[in-house]
Amino acid sequence: MTNSQISDKELIKAAKTDLSNFKLLYRKYLKAVFRYCYSRVGKNRDLAEDITSETFVKAIEKFDNYQYQSKPFVVWLYTIAHNLIVDYYRSRKERNISFDSMVVQPAEEGVDITDELSREDLINQINEIAKDLPEELNHLFTLRFTEDLTFGEIGQLLDKSEASVKMQFYRGLDLLRKLITERKE
Repeated sequence: MTNSQISDKELIKAAKTDLSNFKLLYRKYLKAVFRYCYSRVGKNRDLAEDITSETFVKAIEKFDNYQYQSKPFVVWLYTIAHNLIVDYYRSRKERNISFDSMVVQPAEEGVDITDELSREDLINQINEIAKDLPEELNHLFTLRFTEDLTFGEIGQLLDKSEASVKMQFYRGLDLLRKLITERKE
């Protein structure tokens, strides 16, 4: 049986019994945490690796306090990574994010703003526009598009209701569509 087939609950129980078993959780979620960090730090591989490593160090340090019922383990790891990324950018007063994996749907039925744009051009425009979006919206898009989290999981991570996350997400998409359309004209 592989790590991905063993439930988080079983892996957490094993790690709580013997911390050396934490390596099973590490192996299971290393790629997901790295992907999250990589997408949040403007595709800076070295920085993403550093933050990913620090995320797992902090997770081990705080593992005794983790309760399986409160949040899924991966959401807890994303929370730690998010806080480290926020601290990093706060200390440098900069922000860099990429939406290369994002898929944009047309604003209205029958009107497709992507008709005249290649996928690469569209992604470049979205990345440029995203610099001016609120950080919370950028974070929400990253969690949804890059990490493919459900609205419920995002709600847990951001400490919001699922309905609130959905509303913010769709309002953010509407804003992106509007900004892309304006830029196209």
